[in-house]
Amino acid sequence: MNVFIPTKEDLEDIISRKVKETVNEVLPGAIRKATRKEWLTTDEVMEMLQCSRRHVQYLRDSKQLPYSQNGRTIRYHIQDVEAFLNRHKVE
Repeated sequence: MNVFIPTKEDLEDIISRKVKETVNEVLPGAIRKATRKEWLTTDEVMEMLQCSRRHVQYLRDSKQLPYSQNGRTIRYHIQDVEAFLNRHKVE
């Protein structure tokens, strides 16, 4: 049985590398999530889904994409749009 007993420098190096890896993996997503808008316009959804205004309307009408409407203003919750994309992801 082999036992690895790190020196202080080895331990510091291991911790430093793992912290850098974690920051590089987690931080961009956390920043993106913290700075993103909660509600999107139809134009923003069109850009996100790379589709036409008519297709976004079709997704609304067919109840595939939830939305909120106040008068003539329509907004889509970012999590609903992301969930729609995830549901249609091809593995």
